[in-house]
Amino acid sequence: MKIITICLQTKEISKLKEFYEKIGFNSVVKDNNLIIQLNDSKIIFENNSNESRPYYHFAIDIAPKDFESLKKTISEKVFLLTEDNNDEIYFEHINAKSFYINDPSGNIVEFIARNQFDNDNFKNIRYIRISEISLVTNKVNQTFKQLENYKFRERDNELIEEGLNFICSSEEKEYILLTKEGRRWLFSDKLSKSFPLQINTDEYILNFINDHLEIKKNKNIL
Repeated sequence: MKIITICLQTKEISKLKEFYEKIGFNSVVKDNNLIIQLNDSKIIFENNSNESRPYYHFAIDIAPKDFESLKKTISEKVFLLTEDNNDEIYFEHINAKSFYINDPSGNIVEFIARNQFDNDNFKNIRYIRISEISLVTNKVNQTFKQLENYKFRERDNELIEEGLNFICSSEEKEYILLTKEGRRWLFSDKLSKSFPLQINTDEYILNFINDHLEIKKNKNIL
């Protein structure tokens, strides 16, 4: 699975544009939506006029060789989130490390360097791809069965209804993080909550709204 685009809701278009440009992203406003361009994918923040203030967790891959320098650069411009007085974490089981920030919309943004991938081959590219996007639902089992029908699977081949499930397909580089409401996000005091989103992959378009997932073939991909 390759994530092409994620579409997230926000009330903070202008603040987000300023924020992401400050830390080195390319962005453009089109049709009152903000488009953040990465090397391999993009984030679209859609203007939301509803009462709710939606927030999400997503992760962006960076090259391991750039981890320390990028962390330092970002920390000079925005506040790094901490967990137990640490501003980064090492994930031994996947040989990766991450640091986290909040953006003006309240999103928990993770920058992750995965040593098992070929990300060091990306020269002069800070932000490589979207590698994780949260999908929060109170129907974890039902939603997973839907995903299974389209050849998605859990990374460790074990669905944990009360936990965080890494959903992928044949290529394990990018994940949908399937979890239920009320789980605290790492490096944050925010609890997972269900909000509308759209995920476009190289095979499917996943539309999620009102705790309901719709999956259809992505006809724009040849």
